[in-house]
Amino acid sequence: MTGACKDFCIPMDGDVFISQIIERCENLIKTGIWEGLDIIRLQIWMKNFETPNERYFAACVLDALIYRSEAQTIAMMKQLFQRIIPDLLRQDTLQQSDSDWYLALKKSKNEGDPYIRIVPVIQKTDSPATSSPPICRLYRRGVGLNQDWMIWPQDIGKARDCGANKFLFVDDFLGTGTQFSKFATQFHLEKKLKDVYAIYAPLVAHEKGIVKLRGILPELRVCAVEMLDDKYNLFSKKSMWFRDQTNTPERARTFYDALLRKKRLYIKKSRMIGYGQLAIAYAFAHAIPNNCLPLLWLKRNWNPLFER
Repeated sequence: MTGACKDFCIPMDGDVFISQIIERCENLIKTGIWEGLDIIRLQIWMKNFETPNERYFAACVLDALIYRSEAQTIAMMKQLFQRIIPDLLRQDTLQQSDSDWYLALKKSKNEGDPYIRIVPVIQKTDSPATSSPPICRLYRRGVGLNQDWMIWPQDIGKARDCGANKFLFVDDFLGTGTQFSKFATQFHLEKKLKDVYAIYAPLVAHEKGIVKLRGILPELRVCAVEMLDDKYNLFSKKSMWFRDQTNTPERARTFYDALLRKKRLYIKKSRMIGYGQLAIAYAFAHAIPNNCLPLLWLKRNWNPLFER
């Protein structure tokens, strides 16, 4: 009966749902759609969840999970250069005559300088293992962009002195916008990007981050292949999940908090459901954003599904 259970609990057909979701995930891995994930690792992650309610909760998270393999990530990169950026440039009357950055950035030095530079979003304190360097490697290997046009953020001024007047900032994921805001402050982008054309093009962007960046850097064009909003927050009122005529996103959040306590998974309040309280389930083969639900990547007292 709808609403009969006051707490989060497995619905009448919950066991069937769990089996179907696990089978679907295993098939996605076997067929290579989720290339980079391992069935054994999935099974070990599921063993973290012991009771029927816990396993049902885990199945709901897997149902929400968006995973991008390396091949899918490269496809997103090609979409960015073949559709998203050209559309942005065509809408800008100042750039309509220069809309093919893709061909320009594939050229060698012998074919002439396109005066466009690709800049990874990485701070001085970031580890070399952060997502931006792998993203640059994929742009070189998978998309064929020439590394001669790729520079570090600290070299923007030098590139301007050499005539570069267009800058493309690349990243995999824009969450709250806080990371890029710190990056912009550290490298004085507001000053360095005056009188140039600059685009920040993460593959995936949350609307909260876009709103923030447009407020602090209005001259920076922001575009992305995939857009997320509050519907992707597992526990928000707009959530697309945990709506099974027995549970609600609010009940799922209460259950989640209790699960963390039960498993002795101590997480800072600000990051309990992911940085910025975004509570998403999204991962790339090369990295998982810190805006995701920590149950997907925690290590201490827990078997993670993904590495961070």
